[in-house]
Amino acid sequence: MSFQKFRINPPKPYSDRMTETRAEVRALVKQKLREITGQNGAQMKWAQGAYMRDVVARYRVRIEGWPVAEIEFKNLSNIPNLRKLELLLRGWKDETIYFRHISDAEYQAMVADPMPWFGPLEDIGEAQPGEVQPDEACV
Repeated sequence: MSFQKFRINPPKPYSDRMTETRAEVRALVKQKLREITGQNGAQMKWAQGAYMRDVVARYRVRIEGWPVAEIEFKNLSNIPNLRKLELLLRGWKDETIYFRHISDAEYQAMVADPMPWFGPLEDIGEAQPGEVQPDEACV
């Protein structure tokens, strides 16, 4: 009698796990943004300029605890590996990464020097109303 070993549930491919983790982070961040703002239609924006304009300026909230030394703030589609996405997901679930309300003075300080919250800066110039920046495609 011959026994063959096989897996009943083979592991998911790396790319599938990346996609699922990225989607889970996006959904959780959107939920947390809606909770803190009280706005059911609030949308997270991942491009730095759009985040400043459409999240920070509009709702006077910002993300605290983002591990900028390890993961620069950018579109989740541009985060290169599963370990980093899992770090973000764990942070949001454990609430070591979270939104918090900020004062006008904190907002002005962030506008003057956004680097502590973003890591290396992208172009954070103002987009025109209705203009979609490439990083905004995935919210």
